[in-house]
Amino acid sequence: MRGRRALALAWAAVLVGGFQTRSLAASSTKPARDTLRLAVEADPRSLDPVRAFSNEEGTLSRFVFDTLLEAGVDGQFRPVLAESLPEISSDGLTYTFRLHPGVRFSNGQPLTSIEVVKSFERIFNPVHGALLTVYFKNLLGAAEFESARKREQQDPGRDARGKGERWIEPVALAGVESMDPLTFRFRLKQPDLAFLHVLGTPAGGIARVDASWDGKRSPIPLAGTGAYRIRRWVPGAALRFEQNPHSFRTVSKPFRGIDVLINVHRTTQAMMFERGELDFLYFLADQDFIRFRRNPSLRSLLRVVRGTTPTYVVMNCEMGPFTNRLVRVALNHAVDRQGLMKVLSHRGQPQRGPLPLVVSGFNRGLPEYSYDPVLARRLLAEAGFPNGFATQLWAPQENPVWMKSALFVQQNLREIGVEARIHSVSFAALNDSVGRRRTVPLSMYNWVTIADDPKETLDCLLNGDNITEQACMNTSFYSNLDVQELFRQADREVNPAQRISHYQSIERQVVRDAPWIFLIQLDHEMAVQPWLRGFEFRGFWPPARLEACSFEGSTEARRP
Repeated sequence: MRGRRALALAWAAVLVGGFQTRSLAASSTKPARDTLRLAVEADPRSLDPVRAFSNEEGTLSRFVFDTLLEAGVDGQFRPVLAESLPEISSDGLTYTFRLHPGVRFSNGQPLTSIEVVKSFERIFNPVHGALLTVYFKNLLGAAEFESARKREQQDPGRDARGKGERWIEPVALAGVESMDPLTFRFRLKQPDLAFLHVLGTPAGGIARVDASWDGKRSPIPLAGTGAYRIRRWVPGAALRFEQNPHSFRTVSKPFRGIDVLINVHRTTQAMMFERGELDFLYFLADQDFIRFRRNPSLRSLLRVVRGTTPTYVVMNCEMGPFTNRLVRVALNHAVDRQGLMKVLSHRGQPQRGPLPLVVSGFNRGLPEYSYDPVLARRLLAEAGFPNGFATQLWAPQENPVWMKSALFVQQNLREIGVEARIHSVSFAALNDSVGRRRTVPLSMYNWVTIADDPKETLDCLLNGDNITEQACMNTSFYSNLDVQELFRQADREVNPAQRISHYQSIERQVVRDAPWIFLIQLDHEMAVQPWLRGFEFRGFWPPARLEACSFEGSTEARRP
């Protein structure tokens, strides 16, 4: 208790300016400290690679967990834990990797191909609550392996067995196979041109169960190979990373640590950034963004990635009245997107379809729903709701953009007779509920795709074949048999142009079926201090890559 109180007091000192601060206008030189300082609005739900989900969680998870490879800002793949890019079989079904020799986890244990196999098996074991299993469903035997683990969890005799024991076949995931201590291969059910993109996301981070874990330093019992490891995590207060003494990355002057303040409002973060107390801002509130944009000294510190984030209202297609397409189309015609743009300080552009604008193959010929309240009311009457109806719109209380959008949509819907009562919840509660069948009628949501490929957004969010009872990423529970067949055709297609054509047909049908109220394609604005080097910004999840950062004058991270 004494340690927890001391750490909380230390962070309180930070918030009241208990260390030397300065105005950015006065100085842009490297700060006299050796820690990177960040802040987040809410406690990360998890940094476990299988559960990290938000932008911040993805960025923080990368401090601890490396991936086999990654895509750079130029879109080119580069090896990380792998010694080189994989050898791919002529039929596109087998990917063979070899690991860098001598890599160790943060607890000193060696990285072997067996550990890679175990790490990917965790994704399909329901005990770990993985959120993005859909990305890896093409691994051979994935469905069978996951089903067996679920049945073991439901077996009343499981407590009498050894911890972690598997007894229902298949006990191994056929799609990931160790060949020797450093060599392994992935086997797919069908060719997948997006597979390398998936491996490079935080969800593909390699983790090892840490036998020495006691729960005091971190709530997750895992070791990674990243440049840092968790030193202390006080939920609701602070998260501190320290250098991983076993990191295989060669860094002349890495940060001694990374300090993350938790539960800090965006405007407070902006003020701390201006005083030099934070090195990076992930998000800016509207009023702060406008202020930064008007101040030449601050404007030079902004970094903007255009059209990264489709922001929309999910309509649950399994809950009335949203089972009726006419109702869904009516609500799309009820929303004034240009008006919403003004409310959000023109930080984006009206949304035409489900894909982010930054994704190659985005169908720029998609129609945009017109703002036409008269047509909206006529469609509602045709659907059997001449007097409108009442419903509930869920929105996360800590996200000002989502809450502003929710209030704006609420007012637009009221004008056509639809009373949408706003249900304000935490982002964690929203995420836990919106993926549960027949639970959330309307919900604010957005999406940052993992890769420059249409599959990873469309298949994850809009393929009826992926609907599950809980933790469903198809949060609208949208299902169209013709669209599902188009997904299958795209999965089988090896001609890139024809594959894109299938996905553009999917986009077109999704817009017609309207499982979402399409709102705005948000830009992503971040702010970076002039002394920070080695960061990467992309239009894909997570937008900020900070694990190789250093202060100006220090040598940036290099890989062997």
